[in-house]
Amino acid sequence: MTTNRGRKDVIRDRMAATGESYNVAARNLKAMKDMGATREARLIQRWQPAESLDVPCPCGGTCEPGETCDHCHARHLHVRRYPGSVTDVEIWADRYECTGCSSSYTLTVRLAGRPWGVAETVVQGGSAEEVVRARVFPGVAHPLLRPEAPETPEED
Repeated sequence: MTTNRGRKDVIRDRMAATGESYNVAARNLKAMKDMGATREARLIQRWQPAESLDVPCPCGGTCEPGETCDHCHARHLHVRRYPGSVTDVEIWADRYECTGCSSSYTLTVRLAGRPWGVAETVVQGGSAEEVVRARVFPGVAHPLLRPEAPETPEED
């Protein structure tokens, strides 16, 4: 366990080495810590759908087999995965599209240990109410949340 003083010392060391502000150095250290999880989240989301139902799904084998379409009786194919919640970072949404018509559906799945971001409890409002807020990993596309924007240096 790192003490608060130890954490601040690490941030100050990075500030001295890179010339970054305290907040930028702290954010970049946090990003380095989350880099492995960020890489995995991007891999979970960014894959190309299979050409047919005869080959295994390239999503990593975590999807359900496609259901038979009620309209044209063709099969649905797993085509996309994106974050499926605004607060629970292990919830993903899998989209299936029919191979014979324009029908589609979405299933919500929990991928334990494979988050799309970080959930943090923050104090909000005048009544100091605690709320859960999710921060999306860089490079992960969330339909309702934006990824944290990197701080741009101010011009003189």
